[in-house]
Amino acid sequence: MSEEMNMLSLEPLRERWETEPDEGAKYQRLAKAFAACIQENDYAPGGRLPKETEICAALPLGLSTVQKALAQLVEEGLIVRRRKIGSFIADISHQVPEVHVYRFRDPATGDLMMPFTRVLGMQKVLTAEYGPLLTEFGAEEVLRIDRLVWVTGSSPAYSSFFIRCEHAQAFPDSADVQHGASYHRLLWEKFGIRTANVRHSIAADLLSRQACEHLDLAAPHVGMLWDAYEYDRQSKLLLVQRFELPRGHRPMEISEGKPGS
Repeated sequence: MSEEMNMLSLEPLRERWETEPDEGAKYQRLAKAFAACIQENDYAPGGRLPKETEICAALPLGLSTVQKALAQLVEEGLIVRRRKIGSFIADISHQVPEVHVYRFRDPATGDLMMPFTRVLGMQKVLTAEYGPLLTEFGAEEVLRIDRLVWVTGSSPAYSSFFIRCEHAQAFPDSADVQHGASYHRLLWEKFGIRTANVRHSIAADLLSRQACEHLDLAAPHVGMLWDAYEYDRQSKLLLVQRFELPRGHRPMEISEGKPGS
């Protein structure tokens, strides 16, 4: 009886499917419709999904399309599968992608060290002024958020976080409220945006005037420019983070895989 009461209705999914833009592969469209149902709280954590054949009949879609969509949702942590029981909406703590690009390992324990942040300011900037760094946005303006980022026992790095202007409403107006905030969590909660892939670019170069000023460095200062480009599952650029690391900064480690792995 309780299992039947916990079974999800397919009506919200059917409505989302009908309004989802008809572009890309069908399984991707279905996965986006599922994600929208979860993000809008149509499907609550713990809800049990109907059988794959029932989803096929309701939309209708082929079995392979439904299976590929569900596999993608499992990969993204939105649903969990329990052997011989079924598939369920994941707990909310597993629905938000905590992407920590700037992270290091404790040299004594090997444990990952998560960052602290302090927001310095926000402003709209012209992408043309940044050359290739922001070209992939395909927009004239983006929002730039400048921060200090550090882990325990290390001097800070200067970070510039670039995001599309239409997503600016996800962030509080006051910089004080943003200290330590997870921008990935804010983007997910407001727009259902998730990072699927990260591309890194690293070079030794002059740090910016702003970085030298806030890091109390004598300019010019040659350090490391570390750019992280984050994309959604359709390979659309979501945001760019530029880290400016001074000489003598803690050695960094870049590993491929999911956050926390």
